[in-house]
Amino acid sequence: MPKTYDVIIIGGSHAGISAALTLYRAFHTCLIFDSGKPRDAASDKVRLTNGWEGQDPQAFRATSVADLERSGLVDFVSRKATTISKNSDGNFEVVDVAESKWTGRRVLLAMGVEEKYPDIDGYAENYGSLIYHCMFCFGNDKKGSSVAGLLAMGILAHPQHTIINARDALKFVDSVTLYTNGDSQVEKALSGVIEDRLSIDSRRIKSLAKSYDGTGIVIEFDTGEKQSLAFLVHKPDIEVSGAIPEQLGCEIIPEIGIKVTPPFNSTSVEGVFAAGDCCSPLRNIPSAMSMGSFAGCGIARSLPPGPLKK
Repeated sequence: MPKTYDVIIIGGSHAGISAALTLYRAFHTCLIFDSGKPRDAASDKVRLTNGWEGQDPQAFRATSVADLERSGLVDFVSRKATTISKNSDGNFEVVDVAESKWTGRRVLLAMGVEEKYPDIDGYAENYGSLIYHCMFCFGNDKKGSSVAGLLAMGILAHPQHTIINARDALKFVDSVTLYTNGDSQVEKALSGVIEDRLSIDSRRIKSLAKSYDGTGIVIEFDTGEKQSLAFLVHKPDIEVSGAIPEQLGCEIIPEIGIKVTPPFNSTSVEGVFAAGDCCSPLRNIPSAMSMGSFAGCGIARSLPPGPLKK
């Protein structure tokens, strides 16, 4: 008879493995689906994480996985989960890309998000290295620079979000230019909230490229003019990765992801929890780990105690 896990965790990055740590400490078995494609794969070092600050992200993950494997209660599947359904007995059945079937009593969604890059040549190649979504993660690496930019597009086209993120950047640079990419409505909205050390540039952007020495980013405009910057700030549009939340019927909040009830991060579907980037606007390692740990507590308490494992 196939094994029924206490918890199936879809997503093996920071939120998923943090939840698994909490769950195995409560003597619960877990199966983690990990496709090996974390959102922060482009990051060159760990940031905002005590004990691992500035170190190799792959070593961080490998150490975390090894801790779980030593428990004897956590298994990994290095494939993507594709479909999920709830059985008549209340358990969940997950099918992966190899058409293998797996059963669990609870589900944790920790699959992260997919970022939708704007249609600007060179954006994808520089995102995560010179285009930053979070100043708390990346700003300190650029402290003392002269000028940075902010792409006032997507969620950062809203003046409130624009100013908050521009102020974050001003902790590390002398000035920030807000680029509207030719959107006159955004330019008009921002002109009413502009502050000291901020300026607006309404030229349409043709491309983005690394500077000659690789330490900065160069904007080329449709006019042929170029502007060199220390970095760009931008948050691309996001959507929750994969179809599983929709298959389960989870409620989704635009620009946030799966709707959860804090602190234990239950979703709108009984027996289903979520943690990490797929349900939070704070997409960084400590936030994901915290949400995963809380979700692990909530899941453990939702499960009946089994026989004592000695």
